[in-house]
Amino acid sequence: MRFPYADVELAGIGGFLVVAGTEEALAPFRDVRSTVLVDDLDGLGDLLDAHGGEILSGPHQVPTGRNATVRHPGGIVFEYVEHAV
Repeated sequence: MRFPYADVELAGIGGFLVVAGTEEALAPFRDVRSTVLVDDLDGLGDLLDAHGGEILSGPHQVPTGRNATVRHPGGIVFEYVEHAV
């Protein structure tokens, strides 16, 4: 799987997602430590509110479905992705 998104190019290789682009284009992705596939993003905001996390971006429509970038209470940043069927 390979596709453009924003100003970067993404490729899915097995269980990995490789992101390529210029330093400037990659800057928004640098803080994300992992991407997590989920069945549904709809309850993510409530879950994070209940546990002290925050949505930094999204949910947004992306080529593979929807995504959201979140900061967990300890400070780690994850991207959550809900694939379209």
